[in-house]
Amino acid sequence: MKTTMIDGQEVPVLEASEVITTYRHKTNGEVFKDRKGWESKGYKAEDMAQDVRVIMPDLALLGKTK
Repeated sequence: MKTTMIDGQEVPVLEASEVITTYRHKTNGEVFKDRKGWESKGYKAEDMAQDVRVIMPDLALLGKTK
């Protein structure tokens, strides 16, 4: 497991288990899995919202907590 030093203590670095990105049209709510989907329909970037869901591993894997 990777670690880093913070305030003199060695702290484990957690990496995301999964990152899910979706694109949503701001006015009509249509959802796309990738950028090519909404670009092919002719939507402009300023009309789109990018939603990112980051799934992290369970903190119980680290053992002790405060």
